Amino acid sequence: MKNVLLILTILIIASCGQPKKKAIQQYDGTYKTDVTKGCLIELIISLKLDGYHYKIKTNIREQEGFLAINESEEGVYFKFIGLLGTEPQDEIEGKYIDHKIVIQNFGNSMNQYLNFSECDTKYLELIPSK
Repeated sequence: MKNVLLILTILIIASCGQPKKKAIQQYDGTYKTDVTKGCLIELIISLKLDGYHYKIKTNIREQEGFLAINESEEGVYFKFIGLLGTEPQDEIEGKYIDHKIVIQNFGNSMNQYLNFSECDTKYLELIPSK
């Protein structure tokens, strides 16, 4: 009986203070914009040995590259390495919200930029596709 109590005590002490394992979010899959909103973008995200990769296709461009993911308290942010906006030619970024990827396509008069000239929608919402 003392051995059982000793073993239980050791197990309880060993398990106290252990951080819970964080669930690993899986972002891989195919995402598309709603073509009825005037713009079709197809984005494929895949998980490889060296991390996440993307392949994006619009009506005027097709590109592949590495996807940098930043998970913080404010949310999950994607940076499409090598995918440059129309003006200025900076790397395009997006935010992962409720299993969707949202990219702000253009700015305003104080912060002028344009990511996808082939789309005239301010916010591009890429939803999971089957």
